[in-house]
Amino acid sequence: MYNVNNWNYYENIEHLTNNASESYNSYLNNIFPNKPLFYKLIYILKEEENLSYNDYQRRTKGNWKKKQKIFSATDEIKILIENYKSKEINLFYNGCNRNELIKLWKECLIDLNNININLK
Repeated sequence: MYNVNNWNYYENIEHLTNNASESYNSYLNNIFPNKPLFYKLIYILKEEENLSYNDYQRRTKGNWKKKQKIFSATDEIKILIENYKSKEINLFYNGCNRNELIKLWKECLIDLNNININLK
């Protein structure tokens, strides 16, 4: 009698939920500690930005399936060292002394030691 397309507006209504933003907020709460150190916060945000960019590139190529986050041990080491290099540059330009640089690279070695490497 009446065509469904004439009276069904479900497809035309923009959904007004905040589920996506709540989901992302929950995700961010899980990856950040309660009170992260400034450099840790920047490191995590850089990592997250990189993942978002890779996700965008993958989707523009037509691959909508979400891949698992897989980092090789060398990738993790490279990211960690680059992070400490940028910290060193910041310390250098802020007029630090040699002991602060030594302490920074000691922390880097400790972090490198804590990277979990699966040897399979």
